[in-house]
Amino acid sequence: MSSHTVSDGLKSVIPEATLLVYSEPSDAYDVVIQFLSAENLPKTDIIGYSDPYFIANIDHQITYTSSILPNTSSPKWDNEQWIVRNIPMTAKLSITLFDKDDEEPTDDYIGRIEILNIMNYHAPPGGHDIISFAGNKHGQFHLSIQSMQSSDETKRLPRYTFDGPCRYFRHDSYAIGRLTMLNADCVYSTWKIPMRRISVYFPPYQRQHWNTHYRSAQVIFGKCPVSLLSKTTIKLTHKALYGRTVKHNENGHLNSADDLWKHVFVDKTTKRIKPSIYTYVIDNYTWRFSETGGQFFTDFASKHALLANGSEYVRYAGEFHIRPKNGWNHWNETNDDSNEWEIVFDNGSGTYTPSKDLLNNLKELLLFNFPNLNVVTYDFKDPKLKESEEQLKAAMKSYKHSTVTIEELALPPVITERL
Repeated sequence: MSSHTVSDGLKSVIPEATLLVYSEPSDAYDVVIQFLSAENLPKTDIIGYSDPYFIANIDHQITYTSSILPNTSSPKWDNEQWIVRNIPMTAKLSITLFDKDDEEPTDDYIGRIEILNIMNYHAPPGGHDIISFAGNKHGQFHLSIQSMQSSDETKRLPRYTFDGPCRYFRHDSYAIGRLTMLNADCVYSTWKIPMRRISVYFPPYQRQHWNTHYRSAQVIFGKCPVSLLSKTTIKLTHKALYGRTVKHNENGHLNSADDLWKHVFVDKTTKRIKPSIYTYVIDNYTWRFSETGGQFFTDFASKHALLANGSEYVRYAGEFHIRPKNGWNHWNETNDDSNEWEIVFDNGSGTYTPSKDLLNNLKELLLFNFPNLNVVTYDFKDPKLKESEEQLKAAMKSYKHSTVTIEELALPPVITERL
């Protein structure tokens, strides 16, 4: 995927091979919103300045959350761009600013702005006043909006379609890392990647409901008190693992398949592509995943229900792993050329049991977001998948012996149950 400019961001079209027809609205517009900066933000902490971030929404139908900028009253956001397709002419934009507080359960509210006329937007010279709950001015916010009528192609997208840019968010947990012991740094990382046009490839009517015949899922999604406790635990753990914080976070743009390999799958300590198995879910806007394994805490932290934040529905779910295109027998440990690697996806989730008929949709979604990415898909019952995973586990053992990690004394057992 190439870098987004305003012109190509507004004019790109839907691939014919994956176009799904929706009823065309009488008024449809595409917008590119560039979030720029704020100034004169109040101090909400005794020491230092705020750690501001914002959450924007259009008609409460689609949201955008910014990166957190530490210790500043005048934040300047770089490359915070939001492309949304097929919104009505009457659409309203709301932006709420917060001060991130890692030590508290909730963040401090700074204030809010509202733009009632997106399509004929004119930026005020001094910026938009940020208004607090009490009606006081808490600084100014600056942004730009460019809009145009939707093309014939983008009119056929679902309303409020997110269309980029793709970004990644990694959150590192040291508490969970000390329990999972997957690396010498004792860090457990989770990943969140907003993806373009998920609803084109996985329409809402094809959402995957939790498996009512799966005992573990019944415990989570049932109506008994144990289910309430299970879901509460899942949501709290999800917040701890995926919540954005001032520290222990990394984010950036993914403009190509090469970026995906470089920023996500290359181990940050060894600078090599690490053989691993991940569990993943795709929800309405996001691809979430984390490393899995047979050890108890690693297994729990990578549960599909946890990745999905206890949702009864997902667009898709399963596991994936990385392998050399020519097989592990011909693997050169020093070769990290992304063109020599591929990602193997399956639909192995006992919690959601996704249909194997949608595996091709998954592949097309990934290729649309990351052109030239080498993607292979298998049904979780396919013997070829079992063979690939066994070869991977041998490679994982070799990798651990060739790097100094805490796992050298305890290799996780073969994963035999899909969760």
